[in-house]
This record gives sequence, structure tokens and C-alpha cells, in this order.
Amino acid sequence: MSVKNKSETQSIKVSHREIVLPGDLVAEGEVVFERYPYLYKLRNKIMSSVLGVAEIRGENNLKISPLKGVYIPSEGDLVIGVVEEINPTYVHLDIKAPYKGVLHANEILGRPLNPSKDVLSEYVSVGDVFIAKIERFDLLRDPLLTLRGEKGLGKVTEGSLIEVIPTRIPRIIGRKNSMIEILTKETECDVIVANNGRILIRRCPSRDHEEIFVRAVRMIESQPYLKGLTARVREYIVVEKVKRGIISGHT
Repeated sequence: MSVKNKSETQSIKVSHREIVLPGDLVAEGEVVFERYPYLYKLRNKIMSSVLGVAEIRGENNLKISPLKGVYIPSEGDLVIGVVEEINPTYVHLDIKAPYKGVLHANEILGRPLNPSKDVLSEYVSVGDVFIAKIERFDLLRDPLLTLRGEKGLGKVTEGSLIEVIPTRIPRIIGRKNSMIEILTKETECDVIVANNGRILIRRCPSRDHEEIFVRAVRMIESQPYLKGLTARVREYIVVEKVKRGIISGHT
């Protein structure tokens, strides 16, 4: 997509993938940004509220992806949570947010809880990992989680978990899944990337493949603002596979 020069008359005043600071002017006039956080309007000027990367989503459509920050739940988000506390009818999960995720017993059991027969601690333990979705969140109470409505939700029984800065998740996924497709295709790893900054590596062909995947993710996490990062990640993975004898140097 071509982007006009900032010197030309236009609404958006930054270039795609440009680094912006809090208070920087990023646009003027009628720009679509209301559904995106980290921007605010002062008269007809639109400013960034964070240190982040400008993403131009189309003509007069702008988003800022922060380079720092904690995970703030949003309805529909996919999260990976770790059980911290078990109550008679629900459990609290650590979801890497200022709030605890609430997962009710009927979600875990797949049926209504029978208080006279069911003891929730017999079905779930502290430290158990669940893949869930944010069903409801309104800032007044902890986010309600669900295990229904999508394949793959539920208790994790295999794999390894890595944590990244939550604001890096969009970069790890990439536009139209471009980055995560390269990561999984080149390493042959089966993974689940959650919005709250956790990645579940379910299966990889070997320990070498898994290590390459993790190192590539760390590369993205540490350099999310670099242009041409997708190509660099692909090249890095190929070089590592050659070094480890996974593929031939002539491939």
C-alpha cells in the first residue's frame, strides 16, 4: 500500500510503522480511530497517548500499537490463564492482567454444578492451565471467562508455555497472520497465541525446532518496530535450521 508523504495535504501525519511518542500529532480532521485505544482528540488534532508504532489501516484509518504496557482484557479475546485460587463454584485464573479471570464450575465440568455431590477441587488444581475466551468484561468486575463456543478451548494437557510482552502479540501474529504463519510453517510447530501475552507450544518435530521458534519469537519481541522484520525472521529461522543440521545449506 502506498502512503503519501507527510508534507502533502492529508489527514494522517505519520508514516506506516513510524515510532510515535506520547503527545505526538498523528492526524488531523476526520480520521477513523474511535474503535482503537491509545489515541485522543484535541480540537481537530489527533494525538498519540503512548510510545508506540503507527499502523495505517487504510485511507484515513489509523491505529497505534503500544510498545509497552500491560494486558487489558477485551470481550472476545483469547487468553491462556493459570489457576490461582479454587472456590466452591468458580476458580480465579491469572491472565497477566490487573484483573483475575473468573471461570465458573459449569464451564469446567461441562454441566451444571451439583453442590451436594461435586467438589470443584477434585476436577481442577492450582497451577492448571486453561485456554479460554473473555465472555464479559465491564471494568467494574473481574472478566468472566468461557470455554464454550470455539474449538480448542479448555484445560491444557500437553505442551510448554512461554510469556511475552502482551503488546507484542499483534506483531507476533502479523498483518493477516503473516508473521505467525512464517513461524509455524518454517519451524513446523503447532502453537496457540493468546491475546494476553502467552503462547502455548503444543508440539514441535524436535527440541531444536522448538528452540528456534522461541528464539524467533524473542527476536520479534525485542525488535517489533523494525521494518522488514518478517523477512529477517524467515532468514533467521533458515540460518538456524542449517546450523542445527535440520536442512542442508544448499536447500
